[in-house]
Amino acid sequence: MKKYLLAILAVLISATAGAAVKQPGFAIVIDPASYKEAKAEVDAYAASIKADGLVPFIVTDDTDNPDKLRARLKKMYEAKNNPIEGAVFIGDIPVVRVTDAQHLASALKMDQRAFPRDQWAVASDRFYDDFGLQFRFIERDSINPQWYYYSLAPEGAQYLAPNIYTGRIKPMDNGTDKYEQIRHYLKKAVQAKKEANIVDNILYFSGHGYVSESVHARIDEKGELLQNFPWMHTRRQGIDYIDHKRDRYVKTRLMNELQRDNLDIAILHHHGGEELEYLNDEPDINTPMEAIDAVKDYASYVYRRHRGKGQPDDSVKIGISRNLGGIPVDWMTEKDTPEKIKQDSINNRKLNLYVEDFEGFDPDVRLVILDACYNGSFHRPRYLSGAYIFDDGKTVAAIANSVNVLQDKWANRYIGAVGMGMRAGNLVKLNPYLESHFIGDPTFRFNSPVGNVDVNVLLAGNPAQWKEYLDSEYPALRAMALRQLADANLIDSDALLSAYMNDNSEVVRMEAMMLLSNFADENFIKCLDLAVDDSFELIQRFAVNFIGKCGNQELARALVSVGQRNNTGERIEFGVENSAAVYPCKLLLSTLDSIFVETDYMDSEVIKGYIAHALDVYADSERLTGTQQLCNSDSLTVKQQIQKIRTLRNSNMHYLVDDLLVFLQKPHDETVTVSLLEALGWFNKSFRRDDIAAVALTMSKDKKQSAAVRDEALKTYRRLKHL
Repeated sequence: MKKYLLAILAVLISATAGAAVKQPGFAIVIDPASYKEAKAEVDAYAASIKADGLVPFIVTDDTDNPDKLRARLKKMYEAKNNPIEGAVFIGDIPVVRVTDAQHLASALKMDQRAFPRDQWAVASDRFYDDFGLQFRFIERDSINPQWYYYSLAPEGAQYLAPNIYTGRIKPMDNGTDKYEQIRHYLKKAVQAKKEANIVDNILYFSGHGYVSESVHARIDEKGELLQNFPWMHTRRQGIDYIDHKRDRYVKTRLMNELQRDNLDIAILHHHGGEELEYLNDEPDINTPMEAIDAVKDYASYVYRRHRGKGQPDDSVKIGISRNLGGIPVDWMTEKDTPEKIKQDSINNRKLNLYVEDFEGFDPDVRLVILDACYNGSFHRPRYLSGAYIFDDGKTVAAIANSVNVLQDKWANRYIGAVGMGMRAGNLVKLNPYLESHFIGDPTFRFNSPVGNVDVNVLLAGNPAQWKEYLDSEYPALRAMALRQLADANLIDSDALLSAYMNDNSEVVRMEAMMLLSNFADENFIKCLDLAVDDSFELIQRFAVNFIGKCGNQELARALVSVGQRNNTGERIEFGVENSAAVYPCKLLLSTLDSIFVETDYMDSEVIKGYIAHALDVYADSERLTGTQQLCNSDSLTVKQQIQKIRTLRNSNMHYLVDDLLVFLQKPHDETVTVSLLEALGWFNKSFRRDDIAAVALTMSKDKKQSAAVRDEALKTYRRLKHL
């Protein structure tokens, strides 16, 4: 076998080499054993990609070596003829577990020293698709030989900007031969490319506890989707919504909807695990008998936890009865019968969707977005998103996360471009996180209802051509134009602020604000000052969160104005709590005094007192106290110092930066210095980030510092400077 088998089969390549030069390529990376077992299906898949305008390259060599495979993909991306725009990994392709890169993940902030590496190393294909990153090899896992551990190196980029899109077709341990799973899926993927399918049926779902169960968020989400798919305004049931409170057990309703043959996209907002989607919480209580049953359940749970731990059984029951208002003691054992235990188990299974449920469930939704933690854990033997694509239904694509994920993220970003024919793998490429992955065929796309625009050709061409789409009638194209021009440095923050102020589309305004956050200049501050009053809940929510990340005291008025409103969305209130924690309490209270309008409220003085107390609690928090203790005391142990440092990742104490920098430059245990440098790297939107970066750069060059300190200092400098 040749060292690099890049086979474009003769039956597929009848065109001349000259005619193929302008076409982008696509890499089908598959291990030799899988290719041998599924050759006919892989070749048919390659042919379908060829018919869709891409030149397929089948890569079977070096599929057992992450470094060599990454180098090969990079070379193919940089090729003069048919440079690849994406790749798919089929079968047993090494899984890279990335360490020292939690700032590239949306929510993961585990202590790498306190937990086993298997729990916090992120399975991420950014290793293969983002060539600006650099890595240092650590080791191959001794128990799972398909896992390779790499550390993110400080010399490379400290932000994500994938060069290509990627997808995973990794069989599951579900009792079916893994090669049969590959053959079955590839047949389905080929069939999907034959469909002339326009996006005209969308479902979105909200599970319990997600984004504070904000009704405001879900109302506005439908408006956002209609902005992205304007042709769906005239369809009677084009965009459907299911809330977890719709049914006592919503699972069956959701499964039935996902099995609809005409369903194109499902966006599922919920919590998740590696093998399940969390849908319902315990059912709401509607009758007195249900209330009694709930008390019995709780009493039984408490009793099981405390019995047999030294106290006499009767004493345990009496204590529980007293604490629960004198309930009968026999309620604690009423649920212990085999019949009751079995029924409780059955009811609990009704609350969530499990991998096992796919044995009798065939989802037909073509693309499912699992806005949840761990559903994309493709490195595990069984993973929830894999159940969707390897099932007998028509689902060919899923977007899911390999670790936990932030709730406050823009899950629908660029979804409108998919409706206009963009290859779906670009959803992860253009909105990347370390944990986000495309499961299935990333070249999958829908047909566009707009005949004179090919988004894929535009994305592969000169970014300057996007200027003509700044005035497009389609918000999705206007938003994409802003992104492509910003990435190419062809638009400045003045133009982005103008777009925010003047565009009537929520989608475009949101994109403009997101892009302005990378500038973090005066225009960003002006945008945030306006955005807290935006009509779109997601813009308000992000603006409040950005105010906490920015910390500029000019924004205190905007923050307090949101905090004093009578009808703020639940998730926005949550953002106010977190952002107020990084502002001086006196500033917030004086701002409240200056802007509070008594006529807006009945019992206005009482209400003002409540608001002032809340701001006082938020600002004068344990996080503030902990930071002050860190900076002003030498009596803390190393463990205590690190504990207080770690809170700075979520709560950037901007007005204490001077104290933190003084503390940073004092002699400390190496782990303390490294931890604080790493935490200060999270101040990447802070109005003090340049001051932090200057100190970090100096420390990175200081030969008196250890190698670990210099590396972390360089990483923090590059993070803050977006390098």
